[in-house]
Amino acid sequence: MRIRFAASALVLLAALTAPVRAASDMETCADDDLKKSVFELAKLAAAEAACGRALLGAATDEDRQKAVFYRGLTRFLLVVQKGAAAAMKGGDYAPPSPAEVRPALADIEAAAALEGPMKTAALAMRVTIKQATGQEAEAKSDVEQAVKAGPKEATPLVMRALQHEMAGDGEAALADLNRAVELEPKLGTALTQRGELLQRLGELTLARADYAAAAALGAPFARHALTAKSEIELRAGDLQAAYDDLLAAARSQGDLPKAQLAEENARLLVRAGDLALDKLKDEGAAEKHFRDAERLFPNNWNATLGLARLEEARGQLERAKAIYRRVVAGAKGPAQLYERMSATARLALLGLPAAGASVGPFRDTSLTGTAQAKGSPDGLKRAAFIIGAGDYEKLASLPNARRDAAVMANALAEMGFDSVMIAENLGRDGLRAAPAAIAERAPQSDVVLVFYAGHAVEADGINYLIPVDARPESDRELQSGALALADVTAAAAKAKRGSLVIVDACRDDPFVEARAVAAARGGAKAPDAKRLHAGLAATRAAAPNSVVLHSTQAGQPALDGDGLDSPFVRGLLATLATPGKSFDTVVRETTKRVSDSTDARQVPASYGAPPAVALLPPARRR
Repeated sequence: MRIRFAASALVLLAALTAPVRAASDMETCADDDLKKSVFELAKLAAAEAACGRALLGAATDEDRQKAVFYRGLTRFLLVVQKGAAAAMKGGDYAPPSPAEVRPALADIEAAAALEGPMKTAALAMRVTIKQATGQEAEAKSDVEQAVKAGPKEATPLVMRALQHEMAGDGEAALADLNRAVELEPKLGTALTQRGELLQRLGELTLARADYAAAAALGAPFARHALTAKSEIELRAGDLQAAYDDLLAAARSQGDLPKAQLAEENARLLVRAGDLALDKLKDEGAAEKHFRDAERLFPNNWNATLGLARLEEARGQLERAKAIYRRVVAGAKGPAQLYERMSATARLALLGLPAAGASVGPFRDTSLTGTAQAKGSPDGLKRAAFIIGAGDYEKLASLPNARRDAAVMANALAEMGFDSVMIAENLGRDGLRAAPAAIAERAPQSDVVLVFYAGHAVEADGINYLIPVDARPESDRELQSGALALADVTAAAAKAKRGSLVIVDACRDDPFVEARAVAAARGGAKAPDAKRLHAGLAATRAAAPNSVVLHSTQAGQPALDGDGLDSPFVRGLLATLATPGKSFDTVVRETTKRVSDSTDARQVPASYGAPPAVALLPPARRR
């Protein structure tokens, strides 16, 4: 699992200045270069000790405030980084507990109690610590206190904007961010957060400008800003700019621990290679980026998969098969399960597919080359229906969706599901025919699993799955052309013993962005959106023994991961790797894995009553 540094702490640290040069201990404690050493435990420990000595020798309240503030800051960073270091060695990462941060919080509260130049920073740091330990109510109150204490300080406004945004109030969030940028035009935290908000509101030109300004500031903002800017350019059709920004992001330094820096830059090189191969049709550049990624981070199986896809594009199928076999043989650990299943699926597809059946828009996995369903040793009949929609005509494309669908289909077939049917890139007629096809097969099955990866949106409390030929012109088009999720859950609920419908689609409203892109191309102003429209509404299972699992909470957007897969699919796939698990166990373990891997930024939500039956087939006897 990849662990990023606690975002809010880095945000605050990057915003602070320390013009203190009173004594050597104070210099070490409140060094301007501290933010360059936040990933080095030894330097943090030395800074903490220096702060303690400076505090003992402080002659004024101002010096005491600075010393105790920076000691609290370094203590908090030590806790966070020790947890991250443990996770990098293969352990589980958990957010810091209240007990672990108690010494840091005591120092920060002591600094906040003193009048001086660090008072507002101390109040803001208290917010960060309480957010990190899950004390959201206290953090909200502290934000208001920080804003009042420093009316001309930008950082508390950025923190309050985040709270407004989480509550869905885009107008209030934007007002705070505008004011923060006005107060401090080069505050990277405000620029990146405003860029994200403007992007969600459909103001793509303005968002792109904010990302460019943040990227110009360097670490720790450049990587994220360039990657986000690249996504806007890609969706707007500016492929060369998107490609150039990905390469620039891959050269970022100073924003991650050394152990993670190579891995992150390699991932960005793979994304650049994918873009060069799939969009720019530059096979030479793609090969260079894939090979550079392999050298930068050995056993980078996504880079190796890229080389295999490159050989497929060149028509060298035997070379492609050899590379896929190398991935299957080498990607052995649980963390490489997604890559191994991807290679397995591609190997099957490059083989000779057996004859298979079709039901409505679905094809049996034998027709797509994925693994043949083997049947379950416990006698229960299990059927899976997989839908992957990625190549949208008018909406933002989702390159992960079809890949995720193929991986899930292959995993379920290998696991022992009797029937695994897959449908890809369904248009309006095909998607609306899916429930009837599921309902036809479900009554003959004990267990039915449906997996959907693609765009979805909520309108008037109803969740809709979006066909690839959807037009963004009006909401009426949405309701007449899309598929209500409730129709899918009702069809799956016809299974004899139980059903699970999995929806990996909780992103921002794709129609807002598509309309903004069209408006920008036509020279018009993007539509105004005062209230953020993200994610899906809560779902209620239509029948007993039926469960619906969303990739994130109601009203929240899911994370797209690093461009190669979604955190939700990785967590789900890891959970499904162990045979014989019940419905309830699959839901609980998937939820925990996704929450842990995203530092609780994404937490799946489930609805309905799980049946008392095994969702997954038991292991086969040898």
